[in-house]
Amino acid sequence: MRFLLAVISMLTQSIADPKDCSSFIHHLPKNITIRESSPLNISIIEIRLNATAAPSFINDIYYYIHPDCLSNHFKSVQEGNKWSLFLQKAIDVEYIYLVENKFVLKDFQIEIKCGSYDSIVNGTVIDEDDNGPIFANTKSTNCTISGYSANSYREYTGQLETSPGGIEAADGDVTGNNVTYSFLYGEPFGFKDYFIINPQHGHVNKTREITEEDPHNFMMIIQATENSTLGRTKIAVLEVGVYENIPVVFSQVEANQAVLLVLQVLSGIIIMVFTFAFAYIVHHRIKKHVVSPKIPDSVNTSKFDSMEAVTEDSFILENTIVLTESNQINGGTIKNSKE
Repeated sequence: MRFLLAVISMLTQSIADPKDCSSFIHHLPKNITIRESSPLNISIIEIRLNATAAPSFINDIYYYIHPDCLSNHFKSVQEGNKWSLFLQKAIDVEYIYLVENKFVLKDFQIEIKCGSYDSIVNGTVIDEDDNGPIFANTKSTNCTISGYSANSYREYTGQLETSPGGIEAADGDVTGNNVTYSFLYGEPFGFKDYFIINPQHGHVNKTREITEEDPHNFMMIIQATENSTLGRTKIAVLEVGVYENIPVVFSQVEANQAVLLVLQVLSGIIIMVFTFAFAYIVHHRIKKHVVSPKIPDSVNTSKFDSMEAVTEDSFILENTIVLTESNQINGGTIKNSKE
């Protein structure tokens, strides 16, 4: 969307002469360059025309800036037969990137119209080395310096895990230089006997075990330096506490209740299917191995009849013995039933 940045005040409703507009457009430059440190209120475009011809069309000149975030950085001025475009506000590439539109501004365009004629002036912004390194993933400290903290234990050696994030710095300029890291200062004296810093990545390593007699609390000032001719720097504070045992960090994991319910239902279904399958297999195995005997009538009838007779005789004999023993105990005799 085009935004009109400025319109030369129209005191009269004059209509531009096509010849004059054509000449004006023809005199416009094709390219211009602006630095972040360019002085303000100095014309970046200046067109002079014949004094008698100027009033007839100069009020009909319009210009537009692309992208729109630069709309308030320029202004046009008419002085007699001279039309000028001024830079009235410095262009900060880093501010546009970080605050306004999150894009790297390198080029822009100025569209200038006069009557039915128009032209595009291409502009370039030079990002100067005007910002030092910036630390990321930091927390505020009492002295308003970026800060990190870390915990360790006596026997541990290796890279420290810092909070709230890793030690990391980047050049504050969008076109950025590389950054290196070093210890600027530390307490207590001799802290470098226990810690070193990786100059390329900023990792801090604990290099030796700490005994009970050694210091257990350390403070180190880390300096980030950009690799440029100016060598700008930035500092951050790292505080390290050393303990006897490994600090234990508990994390609570909250499971999704719907997922748990689905898993429980699936487990129940699997158990039920397994149970029915097992019962079915057992039932058919028993049915397969148990065979009912087939007994011929002609053979087994006499056998069973004789077995019944033996059983009946045994019963009578057993009762006779019991009665005899009982009668002898009582002093009597067994009498014939016919008597």
